[in-house]
Amino acid sequence: MMASRPNTRGLTTRNQVNKKVQVVKIHNENSNRPPLPGKPSSSFLRDTTNKVLRLKRKAEGAPEEEKVTKKRSAFGDLTNAIEKKINDGKKISTQKGRLVRSGSTVSLHKVAKQPIKNAVQPLSIKIAAPELPVIKADQTKVASFCDTLPSSLERDFLQEIPKTDLDDSAAYVTASEGSPLITRSSLLNKVEEKPRLPDGVEDYDEEMVGDPFAISIYASDIFIYYKEREKNFQIDKYIERQPDVSRSMRAILIDWMVEVQESFELNHETLYLAVKLVDLYLSRVVIKRDVLQLIGSTAMFIACKFDERTPPYVDDFLYICDDAYKRKELISMEIKILKVVGFDLGIPLSYRFLRRYARCAKVNMEDLTFTRYILEMSLMDYELVDLADSALAAAALLLTRIIKGEPTWTPTLQYYSGYQMQDLYHTVHLLHSMICQPPKEHLKTIRNKYSHKVFFEVAKIPIPEKLEF
Repeated sequence: MMASRPNTRGLTTRNQVNKKVQVVKIHNENSNRPPLPGKPSSSFLRDTTNKVLRLKRKAEGAPEEEKVTKKRSAFGDLTNAIEKKINDGKKISTQKGRLVRSGSTVSLHKVAKQPIKNAVQPLSIKIAAPELPVIKADQTKVASFCDTLPSSLERDFLQEIPKTDLDDSAAYVTASEGSPLITRSSLLNKVEEKPRLPDGVEDYDEEMVGDPFAISIYASDIFIYYKEREKNFQIDKYIERQPDVSRSMRAILIDWMVEVQESFELNHETLYLAVKLVDLYLSRVVIKRDVLQLIGSTAMFIACKFDERTPPYVDDFLYICDDAYKRKELISMEIKILKVVGFDLGIPLSYRFLRRYARCAKVNMEDLTFTRYILEMSLMDYELVDLADSALAAAALLLTRIIKGEPTWTPTLQYYSGYQMQDLYHTVHLLHSMICQPPKEHLKTIRNKYSHKVFFEVAKIPIPEKLEF
C-alpha cells in the first residue's frame, strides 16, 4: 500500500502570500526610535488625555455638573429680577422657578445630572445659599399684564387692585447703590384723576382715546402749555420803529409768502410760522427796505425745515427772489433770525388752536374752511399782530358761527378754548371789519385761493354788514 502523500497545497499558498507581503513592505522611518517601555495598555490614550485636561485650571469650588449653555437674546436678559451680592462675590438673582448664580444655573426643581468622567473633584466646602425674597405669582401676573395695557386702561386697572407697601420684589435696584427706585406703578398711583367736565361739555379726548394719532391723553395738556407759552412770543406794534417799512409793504410781503406756500405746496403751519418769524424779527431789529423780501424768504426757509418732511432747497428760495440775493446772504439772515428768536421755533400758532377747537366742537369741513380763510386774511392785517393766537382762532370760529346763523358759543367751545363770548367781542368786530373791506388789486392771493372749489369757494360767501350776537 502506498503511503499517503501529505497535503502541502495550503502551506505553499501561505508561503507565497508571505513572500508577497514581504516584497511590498514599506520601510518605517520611525523604526530607529527607541521602543516604548513595555506594552502600552488599553487605557494609555485615556490617561494621556486626562493629563492634558488637568493643565487647564478649573475654578475652585466648581460644581460637578455639565455646563448648561443659555440662549442669549439680542438685548441680553431683560428681566425684573433682583440682584443681590453675597460674601463670596457672586451675584444671585431670583427668577420665576429658579435661582440664577453668575457662572452657573441651579434649578430649584430636581434636575438629573450626568457626572463628568475623570474630572477634577470639587472642593468639599459647602456655601449656604442666602434666603431670598419670594416673588408672589399674583404680583408677577399683575406687572406683566399692566405692561401690555395703554396708559389710561392701566390706571383704571391699578385702581381696582389694593395698594401694598413697596418691597424689594416690586422695586428696581441699581447695580451700584442697590437702593429701590420709584416704579411706574407707583407713579401712576400718584397721578391725579381726570377732572370732571362741566355739564354740557362733550369729552372729545375720551372719544378719541382709541386713535393713536389724536394722542388724546396728552392733547389737553399740550394746548394748555401752548397758551402758557404765548406770553414768550408777544409781538408789539413795531411799524413806528421801522422807518423803511410800512403796513402796506408788510401786507405785500405776506401776500407773496402765501403765493410761495401755494407754489411749493407747503403746509399751512409752515406759512403761519414764517409770518410769526417775520413779525418777531421786525419787532426787535430795525432793517432796510431792500432786505425785507430776504427776511420773508429766509423765514419760509426756516419754517420749512421745522415743519416739512422734505423742505425745498436753498437755491429754490433764491430763485423765487429773482436771484436778488446770494446764497451767503440767505444763510447769514437765517442765523440772524434764529438768534433773535433764541432758536425757539415751538411758537403757538392760531392755525393749530383752530384745529383743536373745531375738532372738539365737531365743526363741519365747510365751516372750518371758511374760518381758515378768515384766519389767513388776518395774517396780512397789521392791526391784529399783537393779539394772542388762541384768542384770534376762537374769535374767527365765533365769527363763522355768527355768519352761518348760529351766534352761540357752546359750553364745549368755552371749555376747550378757555374764552367766553364776552372775551372775544372786540376781536370778532376787528375780524369782521377786515373781511368787509373791498379787495385790493395787489392783495388777491388769499381770496383767489379760497375761491377755488377745493376750498368750497368760501371766499364768495356774502358777509353781512352788521353782526347780531
